[in-house]
Amino acid sequence: MKSSMRNIRIIVLALLAVSAVALAADPAGAASFTPNRPIEFVIFASPGGGSSIFAETVGGIMEKEKLVPVAVPRVYKPGGSQAVGMAYLHEKKGTPFYLGSTSNSYVLAGLTGASKTISHKDFTDIAILAFDEMVLIARQESPYKSFKDLIAAAKGKPKSIKWGGSNVGGSDSILAAMIGKATGVQFNYIAFQGGGEVNAALLGGHIDIASANPTEVMPQFEGKTMRALALAADERLSGLKDVPTLKELGINVTFSTFRGINAPPGISPEAVAYYQQVAKKVMETAAFKKYIADNFMTAKFMDGAQTRKFYDSFADRTGDILRELGVVKK
Repeated sequence: MKSSMRNIRIIVLALLAVSAVALAADPAGAASFTPNRPIEFVIFASPGGGSSIFAETVGGIMEKEKLVPVAVPRVYKPGGSQAVGMAYLHEKKGTPFYLGSTSNSYVLAGLTGASKTISHKDFTDIAILAFDEMVLIARQESPYKSFKDLIAAAKGKPKSIKWGGSNVGGSDSILAAMIGKATGVQFNYIAFQGGGEVNAALLGGHIDIASANPTEVMPQFEGKTMRALALAADERLSGLKDVPTLKELGINVTFSTFRGINAPPGISPEAVAYYQQVAKKVMETAAFKKYIADNFMTAKFMDGAQTRKFYDSFADRTGDILRELGVVKK
């Protein structure tokens, strides 16, 4: 019996020694996290838009550069102004093998009621990696050769200028409202289901102007079927050097689309830290830098805490406009 008790004490002491070493290596005593099954990267939008290009790029880099030890399949869950994808990801509560790609609509969905029961506050924030600027576009044959021409026409005849974009309450309508307020004009805003429909309407002459991320319309610029009238950015973009900013035109409006990563609620701090480190490594790759340059974006890393603060600020900044548009959730 004494021999058995002595052996037990030896085992306990050995375990305590191992624990002490682990605590020395990790003062918080936190267990490390490494994914041991595929990471599903959920895309809340349809293929072809800026959100899908971002997610396909980031997910592809994670796989090809072996920044994670598992596959990263991209799964599309479009619909409801991102509410469908948000609901799907939210159902994975506590499961650290899912990521989502965030953009402005992710925050706006909770404000407008597109997402009826959940908002951006109900997820785990991982990071923001970049900002996608917005450009105001017209068809090449448009009679409005500059943005000043268009504003002058809008002032001369209220609601004569047709602005096409996504649903009322989305980024396009917010930007239109911001410019209308800053210039004292009224646009005739027409909502479409997606960017493809907007482009078709613009090229067909059914609308006069639209807004988009440069990513989405560069082929039209290169094919000379559309032209850029102005940028809602702080500065001119290197690939669109001849396009003035709204500020240069005396219109004090800036607006961009953030590109970020979130995760289901309730995942461990270790998983959050792991994915934040992966996001930083993604940004350091040549492929991501090329993506930023090719699409005239601004790379900027924000960690989880900074990302939540930014989302909350964005919600506050757009809240008044959404109320004016009559689309704030009651």
